[in-house]
Amino acid sequence: MDVSVPMKTQIYQAIDRLRPDQLARLWEYVQWLIQEPIAPLYHIHEQAIATGVTDLAEQHNLYQFRRDAGP
Repeated sequence: MDVSVPMKTQIYQAIDRLRPDQLARLWEYVQWLIQEPIAPLYHIHEQAIATGVTDLAEQHNLYQFRRDAGP
């Protein structure tokens, strides 16, 4: 995967355009990011929504093939 890294001047310009409430949220995120020993991607589950689905294979077969996942 090719990741494009913005120039620092682009980041500074974007920060200058933020509203105070957005700046506060950005600061909270940066503080969290600095002290976090692992990549934020590993915390994606913290933003997950409980759907009640307990067996994804069963749900897949039910909706994809309109049949139970059982043998």
